[in-house]
Amino acid sequence: MDVVITRLTPDSHRLRVERDDGTIDEITLSSRSFLQHDLAHLAVESELGIQRGFWGSVAAGASLSGTGLSGSDIALAESLAGPVQTLMRTEADIEAYRTMLEHVAPSLAHDRPDLADRLHERIRRLRGHLAATPFGREMRVTVSFTPPPP
Repeated sequence: MDVVITRLTPDSHRLRVERDDGTIDEITLSSRSFLQHDLAHLAVESELGIQRGFWGSVAAGASLSGTGLSGSDIALAESLAGPVQTLMRTEADIEAYRTMLEHVAPSLAHDRPDLADRLHERIRRLRGHLAATPFGREMRVTVSFTPPPP
């Protein structure tokens, strides 16, 4: 699935998904409220291999407006995306990511000692990609999910 972000103004962006089955969903959102949170979900779900979180549900047909979100891993994805969004906003260093993981998901921090580094790097790349994308142009990120069973 391709996630396509187009910054329309400093305050709004269009979010479009082009699913592997050829269907498309699109929504215009407030960038202040949603842009960093959506990027945090992309980073968290990609680095953890979460297949049934927000983006996996969207890949399986859920609407970007929230209708049809039913992935079994949405709670886990959300519990990490919120704190990662805060770390993005404060431009936190890797140590802050480690501390957050130890508090929010200690078993993940223990089982995957490189996770904080990977999350920090993924966020750095996504933010750089966004910053390098001019207004009116598309930032395209390809993600792969195994759709949840019906």
